[in-house]
Amino acid sequence: MTGTPPPSPLLLLVDDDRDILLTLRLQLEVDGFRVVTAPDGARALELVGRELPHLAIVDLMMPGMDGFTLAARLREQADIPIVMLTAIDAEERKIEGLSRYADDYMTKPFSYGELRARIRNLLARAWPQGFFVTSTFAVDEDLTIDFARRVALTGGEERSLTPTEARLLHLLTRNRGRILPSELILDRLWPDGGGSMSSLWEYVRRLREKLGDTPEAPRYIESERGVGYRFRAE
Repeated sequence: MTGTPPPSPLLLLVDDDRDILLTLRLQLEVDGFRVVTAPDGARALELVGRELPHLAIVDLMMPGMDGFTLAARLREQADIPIVMLTAIDAEERKIEGLSRYADDYMTKPFSYGELRARIRNLLARAWPQGFFVTSTFAVDEDLTIDFARRVALTGGEERSLTPTEARLLHLLTRNRGRILPSELILDRLWPDGGGSMSSLWEYVRRLREKLGDTPEAPRYIESERGVGYRFRAE
């Protein structure tokens, strides 16, 4: 008797080149990924408003909204891996994109096999506990989180999450049961180095308040002094 297969990761592919959209979508679907596509940033954000992807592949040079702006908007919803695609090979541009907006970077034309390998590596690192099947994550009977809408439903009341609160909560929940070092969290929330330990403490305090949590007897967000934070796995 076989069990239920694990859910396939959902990838968001954004590029104004329709040939690339079609070709990449077919290749990724053959390899078992679920794929949604968008020709521009505005359409991509509409899709994300309904369901968050597990990873996004974003073209840098697009009309209207460029890839950097779209990546920043995606990160307001949750902390998802982003691969940037571009025809520009300038070193300064790569450094800017990698350090501030993306987790990986590939220059066109690229090898599909290499892109697939990078996608799988990023997914394995970003989702060690398995994928949320949908953007709505039911933690327990008292708490449900909707990352696409950036709200937490607790005690029958909806509480809005700021972009940074949503990213922090997404990072913690997808690594539930694991202690995350404070330095790692700071790097994910503020890749430009603009965060501080006091900023992190304040955001954890705000999240606990919205989730009905307390530092003395935490149901959800636990702290380990001098190390970091963990979202309880139960």
